[in-house]
Amino acid sequence: MIYKKWQRYSYTAQRQQRHRLLVAISWLLAVFLLYLVLSSYLIFSFYIESNSMEKTLIPGDVGFALATRLFPLDQSSSLFPYKRGSLVVLEKSFTADPYPWYTRLWNNFVDFFTAQRSSGPNEDRRLFIKRIIALPGDEISIKNHIVRVKPAQQDYSLTEFELSAVPYDVKVPESGAERGNVLPFSSDMDTLRLKDGECFVLSDDRSDCNDSRTWGPVLLSDIKGKPFFRYWPFSRFGRL
Repeated sequence: MIYKKWQRYSYTAQRQQRHRLLVAISWLLAVFLLYLVLSSYLIFSFYIESNSMEKTLIPGDVGFALATRLFPLDQSSSLFPYKRGSLVVLEKSFTADPYPWYTRLWNNFVDFFTAQRSSGPNEDRRLFIKRIIALPGDEISIKNHIVRVKPAQQDYSLTEFELSAVPYDVKVPESGAERGNVLPFSSDMDTLRLKDGECFVLSDDRSDCNDSRTWGPVLLSDIKGKPFFRYWPFSRFGRL
């Protein structure tokens, strides 16, 4: 009799345990799907690992970015248009072949559990935060690390700071620190005119060459979002 009660209790306990496990998995799946929707259409987090955007962003900074879906390529209809000086999150792929859907899903899964600190097993896909210096139709040139931009439909050029919508500082390599006379190691760049749908991005630390000096102009469609808020560390809490 006692044995039968124990069997019945054990079976009930097992069912309850399985039920709790299914509920936990269901909640986790629901949160993950919500994360996919939010990160694709509204907001996602970012984590800074390099010094490329110092002093604006330094290693260890964590914040939020508005997702690209809020910024249609037709900038005239965008609530948050790209501006010269804007910070942007770029997703760069260093392979010509598009990744299958299950690889992209796995990358999203890893992003979800690591707060964007890892990109999964795919090392050819990376996120970068850079600053827009020039927009479609602009002409841009660099001389002795001084960046000048001639906006489309304008007859004269101005420095990047005169055209920027926000103030910022840059870190320029010391004189004589150039490692060659061609980009990305040179302090000079011949005039380049951007095509429709292109922008030119740079690191705030100009000794970091992971930007348009190496990649060339970046497509607006490569932009994943716009950083707007830093929530960690708390001493640097605030808008970007």
